[in-house]
Amino acid sequence: MTISYYYRCILIGVACFNLSGVHSKVLLRDNDRAFSVKHEAQTHDISIQKQVQKKITGTITDVFDSPLVGVSVIEKGSTNGTSTDIDGKYTLNVPLGATIQFSMIGFDSKEIKVSETNIYNVTLEENSQLLSDIVVVGYGTQKKVNLTGAVDNITAKELEDRPVSNIAQAIQGKMPNVNITFSGGEPGLGGSINVRGLTSINGGGPLILIDGIPGDMNRINPNDIESISVLKDAAASAIYGARGAFGVILITTKNAKEGKMSISYNGFFASSSPTVSTDFLTNGYESAKLNDEAFLRSKGNTYTRYTEEDYAELEARRYDRTEDPSRPWIVIKNIKGKDIYNYYGNYDWWNTMFTKHQLSHSHNVNITGGNDKLNFMLSGNFYTKEGIMKINKDNFKSYNFRSKISALILPILRLTNNTQYYDKKYEYYGKEGGGNSNFTNITVHALPAYAPFNPDGTSTYNTLKNNYSIGDGSLALLADGNSRGAKGIHEFQTTTGIELKPIKEITVNADYTYSHYIADDWYRATVIKYSIEPGILQDVPNYNTDEYTKTMWFDPMHVANAYANYSDIFGKHNIAITAGMNYESKEHQRLMGSRKNLLSQTLNDLNLGTGDMEVGGGSYKYTLFGAFFRTAYNYNDRYLLEINGRYDGTSRYKKENRFGFFPSFSGAWRISEEQFFGNIKNTIDNLKIRASYGTLGNQLIGSSSTSANYYPYISSLGMGLSNWIMNGNKTQTVSAPSPIAINLTWEKATTTNIGLDFGLLHNRLSFTGDWYIRDTKDMLIPGATLPAVYGASSPKQNAGDLRTKGYEFSIRWSDQLNLGGKPINYEVFASLGDAKSKITKFDNPTKLLTNNYVGKEWGEIWGFKIDGFFNSDEEAAAWNVDQSLFADNVNNASGDWARLRGGDVKFVDIDGDKKITKGKNTLDDHGDLVKVGNSEPRYNYSFGTNLNWNNIDLSAFFQGIGKRNWYPGSNADKYWGPFSRPYYSFLPKDFSNLLWTEDNKDSYFPILRAYTALGATGPLGVPNNRYIQNIGYLRLKSLVVGYSLPNQLIKKIGLQKCRVYLSGENLLTWTPLETDYIDPEQPIADSNGRTYPLSKTISIGLDIKF
Repeated sequence: MTISYYYRCILIGVACFNLSGVHSKVLLRDNDRAFSVKHEAQTHDISIQKQVQKKITGTITDVFDSPLVGVSVIEKGSTNGTSTDIDGKYTLNVPLGATIQFSMIGFDSKEIKVSETNIYNVTLEENSQLLSDIVVVGYGTQKKVNLTGAVDNITAKELEDRPVSNIAQAIQGKMPNVNITFSGGEPGLGGSINVRGLTSINGGGPLILIDGIPGDMNRINPNDIESISVLKDAAASAIYGARGAFGVILITTKNAKEGKMSISYNGFFASSSPTVSTDFLTNGYESAKLNDEAFLRSKGNTYTRYTEEDYAELEARRYDRTEDPSRPWIVIKNIKGKDIYNYYGNYDWWNTMFTKHQLSHSHNVNITGGNDKLNFMLSGNFYTKEGIMKINKDNFKSYNFRSKISALILPILRLTNNTQYYDKKYEYYGKEGGGNSNFTNITVHALPAYAPFNPDGTSTYNTLKNNYSIGDGSLALLADGNSRGAKGIHEFQTTTGIELKPIKEITVNADYTYSHYIADDWYRATVIKYSIEPGILQDVPNYNTDEYTKTMWFDPMHVANAYANYSDIFGKHNIAITAGMNYESKEHQRLMGSRKNLLSQTLNDLNLGTGDMEVGGGSYKYTLFGAFFRTAYNYNDRYLLEINGRYDGTSRYKKENRFGFFPSFSGAWRISEEQFFGNIKNTIDNLKIRASYGTLGNQLIGSSSTSANYYPYISSLGMGLSNWIMNGNKTQTVSAPSPIAINLTWEKATTTNIGLDFGLLHNRLSFTGDWYIRDTKDMLIPGATLPAVYGASSPKQNAGDLRTKGYEFSIRWSDQLNLGGKPINYEVFASLGDAKSKITKFDNPTKLLTNNYVGKEWGEIWGFKIDGFFNSDEEAAAWNVDQSLFADNVNNASGDWARLRGGDVKFVDIDGDKKITKGKNTLDDHGDLVKVGNSEPRYNYSFGTNLNWNNIDLSAFFQGIGKRNWYPGSNADKYWGPFSRPYYSFLPKDFSNLLWTEDNKDSYFPILRAYTALGATGPLGVPNNRYIQNIGYLRLKSLVVGYSLPNQLIKKIGLQKCRVYLSGENLLTWTPLETDYIDPEQPIADSNGRTYPLSKTISIGLDIKF
């Protein structure tokens, strides 16, 4: 209704309202809150009356009558609000009849309706959820406050705002001493995980269980995860026996939920780029000069073999950023009677081969619903990401489906099913394996002067002048497009279980899982052509074979669990008992076929080959069986005691050594529950000390990827095909078996753990800390040296011990403030962990530094000290210390460069014998060697903040390593440049400014000589104190800003939730590493830092729920 035929001006104070032409609904909707509007339908009169405002005051306290500071006091449905002061008092002007909300982090909220009273004192009760937080542990759950072991936990809420493709990315840095590393940035490549530092010199990692079944965390959809628990000490892990020695990671997926069906969607689009600088030197003249100078000082000639005429051509084009038609970068010249391509360009090889941005997108759908008798959950995910290759782009795709159904068959019996299917494929071009393998050969010989392609479009490979081929033919291989491959995984897994609850105190669970894993890899190598003269094609020598290879792995797995949980309360006595059994069996079969000379360039099938078929394979199987128990007792939630144990058997050892019993003991004292705590309880809500001790076995001695480690007690023959051709065929070979020790058995890890948990100020401040010692005993190491007449190396024996010490803590502050009349919830958090390991037993009586020895700190790096550079040729000539043993760059040089010169490095003579040596290379006689660093990571830390205000959310997360030493490998081209090999493709743009010259004696690098860093006898090839790097770092791991549309708006279109967000991953990195061209995480996987680049990513996403 529109009031258009009359208006009535109603004066209220000094306000006059003209109502003519105003729709009553608009008026009623948009009136000022300080006034009440009343519409009489019969007379069409609208009256406006000023609402009665009143001042209310009061004090907010907790149940102990202590004032609460910072409680949010807000008039419901408005922005009118305040917060309590240091005495818990507040004052607020509100209309009569308004509803007031009182809220604070850590407490249950309350509401009151304003009446005639002016004083409203409110008591807030501590949030019961904080005291009853449930953590998933082995074969059950526990209240967080009652844990006696070392357990870290992450909930779905901490993961759901991160648009990541695998869970390893999401949890990196989230928990102290849970270390995630990546071997490269290849799309779809997952991370590896370590808990609490070095486990064993033979390797070993945590057991990863997904809904109680062994699995790969990189193959689970992050959006399916409900929680992640990391069991760190022996007390928490003992129930898993032989597989839990180095931690257990329990991933629990989201369950079906009762209620009407709901559908949710979460998706994002992202763009990624390398975390490192790719601004390389692209000037052909400067690059050639730099490499030729280094080569000349070492070999007496130049690498490019450019003549003065050639250099004149290069210099004429020196400042051409793009090709000038009057100065073409490729010139045809007649050389030795042939028209040959000559190259004088300024080519950007990096941006020719690799893209600046890689696109990706992910889409998740989740459907859930049902009632108390039957409910279900269905989820699906599709993810795809482009690789970095520009010419014939690599690509990753994955599909992930999961269904969960729960049916109440009888009042005491529930049937469940959990089924997952995962499918992925990484397609690539270039070298076999793709990923990191494409970053090896391309790093050499492709100088900016050389063209990637000739004017007729043919690929380049040689010049008839330079010493080596251009890029070793890598670009030609990529450009051809027919040499390509794929790596795929197809995994199906289904778990069916029953839950029987005959009485309230007892629950019986049983489940059976069948998993079928298939890996499917293939690679097609084709003959690659190149041209050195117009109109003539030749085969690239390294890529002149046409061959198709297909390899498949089949891994069926069977898992069965049966266990019962009993819990009851007798007055102040709480008892919980778990007992059960576990069975696991897994087979592995590998089939490989290869055939040459296919009839088609584009079709790939073994039947298309005309050459002889080559086949191979292998298989193994293992079985585990264990019986376990856990007994927990607590008195009045004050004194806590827990005993865990498992009797485990494995097929990996001889019958007499297959079984072992692995117990643990733990206890805790909740001091805050003692009566003498009294009024301190007002400040310290929770104070608990914990202690645990236990021994677990490690059956995975060494790499689990080889069948020999599945039968270490069996002496096996090595069989294969040699490269020797007899009668036109490769010969079958059989190698003699190695001797085996008869008493091989488990490695054993004994862990002592002491922990402290506390919560202050109504649990707004929380802290958890642990200190531990882990002794790994009976490690498999080479036995005592046998006489040479024995004819074989000594068998490995359980004869090595290792001790790891460490600590970790996390701290969190959560609170609520008032901003603009609305509450702002925020939290800040930080964590720190550290661990270091020493060898405590090892058979190395002379303590050779090249082997382990008693007292060795794991990761230590021995090297020499360098005291800068010689200031002049005269100072070098007068140097009376013989450092020739580590001067191959001088010893092998020619002419006047076969001597020490000004700018060469000057070693420190530690032992004063006037000769730089390693002595006997033992701990007692190490000559001039000193410890210059340690390659193990130290001080893993993280910190961040989350806040939410007025439907806006913001989270920032930083993660890093305090210290980790790396000495650049011989082929670390982006660090050493021509000091290693004088023909690297990608040189840092400012490299020449770092070199010693007469005008730059305070330089970072010495005078330029080729091969100075190549090999262990070059002055830079051996570790030293000057060039040892600290690859510690601080990284802005994640930054997310989101906005959720108001509920009153989205409800009109049938939505329960609608959130849009902008996210960044790996946005900024700070590191003391002396180069911007290597990511500090890259050398972890490759000492040369030549891996597929890691990425920083910007994403935009949408999260909706119907």
